Amino acid sequence: MQQAFLMLADGAEASNGKIHILGGGVDHHLAQAFPASLNVDIACSFMVAWHETDRPVDVELRIVDEDGGEVLRIELEAMVGRPPQARPGQEIRSQVAVKGPFPIPKPGGYLLAMRLNGLDQVPPFRFRVDQAIATGPALPGSDQPN
Repeated sequence: MQQAFLMLADGAEASNGKIHILGGGVDHHLAQAFPASLNVDIACSFMVAWHETDRPVDVELRIVDEDGGEVLRIELEAMVGRPPQARPGQEIRSQVAVKGPFPIPKPGGYLLAMRLNGLDQVPPFRFRVDQAIATGPALPGSDQPN
């Protein structure tokens, strides 16, 4: 089995063999203060070989900071069955959406990584969270060209 895709999205929902993604793939986020609560969802998909269907799949999703520290670990078990129209030897796609928000302790670079049955999948989804710059009220006349 192997990862098909992995990303952060403004919204994600998996149902009836489909994944609905809104604002997917954004890799730069802003937070007003830290620690922050990143209001995103995780959207992922993986392919399961015919002979691996109808068995539990251990799915582990991790957010790791740029220093290698684990920020979040989500563990779930998926059961991928064979649809009635599947042909012998066909790979079967599984779609997963995990609702946020997710904790982000400090500004910087992060990666979202997936493991399937203990095997690291590639590529991880890299993203960055920075401090939002506070903007004050405009000074009188500041919007006028010189």
